[in-house]
Amino acid sequence: MNNVTSQFVNSPLMLILCLIPIVIVLFQAVVFMLKAWKEAKKIGIETSVLKKVVVNSAVFSLVPSLPIVIILAVLMPTLGRFFPWLRLSVIGSAFYENMAADMTVKAFGLSGVADTGMTPSIFLSVAWVMTVGIISYPILNIIALKGYDRKMTKMKSKGGFIEVAIPAMFIGLLAVLGIPNLVNFKNPAGITTIIIAGIFVTIMDKIAEKTGIKALKDFSFPISMLIGMASAIPFSRLFAQMGA
Repeated sequence: MNNVTSQFVNSPLMLILCLIPIVIVLFQAVVFMLKAWKEAKKIGIETSVLKKVVVNSAVFSLVPSLPIVIILAVLMPTLGRFFPWLRLSVIGSAFYENMAADMTVKAFGLSGVADTGMTPSIFLSVAWVMTVGIISYPILNIIALKGYDRKMTKMKSKGGFIEVAIPAMFIGLLAVLGIPNLVNFKNPAGITTIIIAGIFVTIMDKIAEKTGIKALKDFSFPISMLIGMASAIPFSRLFAQMGA
């Protein structure tokens, strides 16, 4: 990122523009939490139970949030300190934001989201793609979610094809996104990272099943993701020394 781009994406104006929606979302979260607390007290739930729920929810939200923090660290050198913070705090998922940014910069001829050739015009294009690409979801939720949910519930109650179709579609989506990286033999470190992460998530799930530790199963994905990413460091050096 050159100095002009850095000044643009890290400017006080960008901070203000990103801070406004973040503050609004935080305010909404506080309002909903206070309303939920008040309603819980109204139906007779004790304060000690509510405090325990809040603490447990906060703790169990930390590890699943680690992939988001990792993607934030990946995007910040290219997109600045503020815009990735806005995207990952308000609406976007770690996977979507990284994918949308990467696809956009590649369309401009850069090697990927970590490319240092970012310019203000490319940044604006990335911002538009990220925003427009995901804005359909909240709009569709407002318009069609209730009807869609009723229809899906009705179809699931009948069983048959729909019970197989939905998991199959999800597996197909993962295959389309993951298989190209798994068979990219020009990047052996990437293949190794995927394999190690897959091995660890399988091991942790098996241990969770045998021990009954639910938290271990809940955290198996983010932990295995971190282990896989950590393994990429020594394997990248190893393959580089081997000339792979």
